[in-house]
Amino acid sequence: MLLELPALVKIIAVFVFILVLSRYRISFYICLFSSAAVVGLWMGRGPVETVRLVLIKSLSGESLWLAVIIVEIIVLSHLLKEGRQMERIVNTFKAISFGNRFTLACLPAIIGLLPMPGGALFSAPMVESSDAGSGLSAELKTAINYWFRHIWEYWWPLYPGMILAINLLNVEPWQLIAAQFPLCLGVLVSGNLFLLSACPKKRSNTTPSRKDVKKFVYEIIPFGLVIFTMFGLDFIIDYIDLPFAWPKYLNFLTGLILAQGWVIKTNNLPVLLIKNALFHRFTLNMALIILGIMAFKGVLIDTHMIGEIQEEMIRYHIPTVFVVAALPFISGLVMGIALGFVGSSYPLIIVLLHGQIQGAEILAYSTLAYGFGYMGMMMSPVHLCLIVSKNYFHASLAGTYNLLIKPMIFVLVWTIFLFMVYKTVFALW
Repeated sequence: MLLELPALVKIIAVFVFILVLSRYRISFYICLFSSAAVVGLWMGRGPVETVRLVLIKSLSGESLWLAVIIVEIIVLSHLLKEGRQMERIVNTFKAISFGNRFTLACLPAIIGLLPMPGGALFSAPMVESSDAGSGLSAELKTAINYWFRHIWEYWWPLYPGMILAINLLNVEPWQLIAAQFPLCLGVLVSGNLFLLSACPKKRSNTTPSRKDVKKFVYEIIPFGLVIFTMFGLDFIIDYIDLPFAWPKYLNFLTGLILAQGWVIKTNNLPVLLIKNALFHRFTLNMALIILGIMAFKGVLIDTHMIGEIQEEMIRYHIPTVFVVAALPFISGLVMGIALGFVGSSYPLIIVLLHGQIQGAEILAYSTLAYGFGYMGMMMSPVHLCLIVSKNYFHASLAGTYNLLIKPMIFVLVWTIFLFMVYKTVFALW
């Protein structure tokens, strides 16, 4: 009887299950592995097949690479903090900042320009240092770090989700960038209204100088090394005929290791501190969480739950506009990654819209789909940046969601408004 329930009901029940377990302070990786097992069993896979699937997905090459990347990010963050370089980054930025609210928003946003898994872990220590003396709650710091870390991805062409959307829609990159850029404005406004407004306002009493800017640039060299290595190696590999496939995460890993070397050398960090960073309990916990995320996502895909949800929406004759908004939202909620909601929902959306719209109107529907998909992703309990932020600040997941609901609704309303304006304007072209 339970197996016959609609897939949409099942996935909602699984999310509730994750939230309930999390509320009782059960380790999040246990919540994720348990939920993966529940999905497998609920979708008709036997116990042996479910265990096999969970193990295969959690220990796949992609899962292990991602776990290593996250561990290296944590190690770099730990080294920056212990060498007091993170504190210097915050202090030098404060010297060129307009005030504490500006600092709290800009530091995660700067890190957000770099597409990296779990990038919120980079900016979390910065937000913590910026909060010195303000007494913000763990949930508010988590929400601010998480929200402003993700203001660019709606249009920033370096993100895989945008690249895939451009390719699937078969439009010029500048067209999609121009159409979806206003989504970023909605995120900025909502973040200021509902998150930053809760922070005590402190204006800067100093005028930035060239020396202050130079100090800030010098302190953020580790991040520059990561970015330069990522794109520099990409450029080099494009012109070298390698006899083997270059691992997609290796550029990032190389950049992280170089950045760690810079931090260790410039701060004269002892070997014991480096060892503690590598084998810290938090580091191990985060590695297990990554494996849990990949197991959960893999089981969802292999059991075809997302496909069933999509088929159900079409079978029940739900209006096209609602499907265009709901499918990416659900996919984002389930998968917690932009590449996931674009890859799983856009092909179906394009098929649904075929013959119904003409020319530039596709940009209106893409804006609707991406805005809803991204908000689904932002509310996903398996979104890596939400998990690492929550764990770093020791925040309550339910309390963090409570703070994110209002800005999320604001962005969804803003997305609908943009869709209506675009549809009217583009229909006239």
